[in-house]
Amino acid sequence: MAPPSAVPFPLGKDPMPAPLPPLRSQLLLALLFGVAGLLLNALRLEIFFSVDVIFGSVFVMLVILRAGVGPAVAAALIAGSTTVVLWNHPWALVVFACEAFMVGWLVRRRAWDLLVADIAFWAVLGAPLVWLFYHQALHIDAQGTVLIILKQAVNGIINTLLAYLIHLAWRAWRNPKGVARPAFRSVVFVTMVSLVTFPALIYLTAFVRHEARQGEQDLVRRSAGLDLVARQALQTWIGDRHQSVAALASLAARPDPRREDLQRAVEAIRTAMPAFKRVGVLDVHADIIAFSPLVDDLGHPSLGRNLADRPYIPVLRESLSPQVSDVVMDRVGRPEPIVLLLVPVVRNGRYDGCCVGAVDAKQIQEVLAIVAGSVDAWLTLLDRSGHVISSTRKDLARMSAFTPSPGERRPLAERVWHVIPPARPGRSTMQRWGESIILREGILSPQLPWTVVLESPLAPLNGDLARITIQGLSTLLLLILLTIALAYLLSRRFTRAIARLEEATRAFPEHLGETPGTDLVLAPSRIAEIQHLNDRFQQMTHALRVSFRELNNLKDTLELRVATRTGELQTALDTIKTLHGIIPICASCKKIRDDQGSWNQLETYISQHTEADFSHGICPDCAKRLHPELRRREPDG
Repeated sequence: MAPPSAVPFPLGKDPMPAPLPPLRSQLLLALLFGVAGLLLNALRLEIFFSVDVIFGSVFVMLVILRAGVGPAVAAALIAGSTTVVLWNHPWALVVFACEAFMVGWLVRRRAWDLLVADIAFWAVLGAPLVWLFYHQALHIDAQGTVLIILKQAVNGIINTLLAYLIHLAWRAWRNPKGVARPAFRSVVFVTMVSLVTFPALIYLTAFVRHEARQGEQDLVRRSAGLDLVARQALQTWIGDRHQSVAALASLAARPDPRREDLQRAVEAIRTAMPAFKRVGVLDVHADIIAFSPLVDDLGHPSLGRNLADRPYIPVLRESLSPQVSDVVMDRVGRPEPIVLLLVPVVRNGRYDGCCVGAVDAKQIQEVLAIVAGSVDAWLTLLDRSGHVISSTRKDLARMSAFTPSPGERRPLAERVWHVIPPARPGRSTMQRWGESIILREGILSPQLPWTVVLESPLAPLNGDLARITIQGLSTLLLLILLTIALAYLLSRRFTRAIARLEEATRAFPEHLGETPGTDLVLAPSRIAEIQHLNDRFQQMTHALRVSFRELNNLKDTLELRVATRTGELQTALDTIKTLHGIIPICASCKKIRDDQGSWNQLETYISQHTEADFSHGICPDCAKRLHPELRRREPDG
């Protein structure tokens, strides 16, 4: 590995990677940290609508610092596999594996700083890869791709910064053998960057989430307003035409109405209201007695035709109340979807025929188009059986069965849902959210229980949120880069005085012998604490020089002092075995009492306290007293 001084664009010596452990330990670290990253990725931080910040690559960066390139790529593949489920495509996994390889290679082989290596990856390789995979392969629009580039770049730099913090803390607290302690400059640098980056990310996330909630609520309120306008417009439109048919029924209920008058009336109604495809009067036997047009579009005459087989005749006969049919296929002339407005002719409380107005379903679609024309939404009107009467959606044919939008439904309010399309191969989760809608269903009126379906696409809100997030992430990325540069300069400036002090003290032992009063030259500092440290160090230097000079003086007289002291000690040693003072001795047996109070034989006591030894014999007097027989034999001897 190159020395730290050779690191390109150095931010300091930290975090220096640890020495590579054995292969078995490398594989174990890759597995454990990869699984930890996988679990951490599952706890994603959602900015809005499936735009997530994930933190699993923190462990990948730690593997780079602890185990090297290969284990880091393996850990990235394990941790990044979560994104296949979260985002429904494998391309993020490829990008994260490339990040682990390039950053690991730069850190381990080229001795780059970890944070600089990650920034270089996203600037040189990460952004082009995201554009290739997301824009070209997944066909995400340019705005969405730019959003993903910025989000993943910021996410990667933040994860690297977190790994930076964890690695420094591990080195400071554990102080593993063979790994240097963290430098103060690195601590200052990472603290400054963290104090700016993490609050900025939290603020951006909270702001965009607030905008997303606010936008969703506004969309729900707008849909409620549009639903109300649509129902009122339809009720008014249908009510006006139903009222015309009711007026015709009142005319037909008069005593002995003339058929000529009824014919003029139906023609006038149809002329005044072009939405009516046909208007007619039927007698009690369901024979047409007045009708407009007199000839249908197939050239068949209308008058005199019997419609007793129509299902609405028995209903009117029994209920004697106005009715609105579901959408039906016209059986007069060319078959087309129509809605029948029916009013019975009641005379003397009995059924005496009915009036019929056939409304072209296309005319209802024009009403829906007018209502929905000012907003980005689709309106669909369903009859009682769930068939489409009319819709502003081009893919819904009239009289077709309405199928609710498939996918996940998230309830937002009563009869209001956020519908997210189901997952499909090749479609990212972000694209699914972009295709999602706000679905609202409401009853037209209690008298006419048709259903008004309002579908509001979420794409405009997604676009607005994407623009806000792109601006926020661009600002955050620029802020991070400026903060890194500023923190590097400031941390270097803050620690420069300490570095100079370290440099000055490195040669200090060589100058201890200089004359006291010679000051250690230290550059003055504008920071009070650093200047105080310089002053105290100079005072300590002076005190050490005085003490060192005194020690040298003592050294010069040491041999004489040692010789004198040795003589004094020898004299003391010579005299230490001489008995002094009063010795307590028994007046009878002549035993001597020692310091512990024990009585010892005289020769024992003297042997213990002097260098004298005893040899035993017997004197002549004792010999005479103790051995008198020796005296009797003495003359013969």
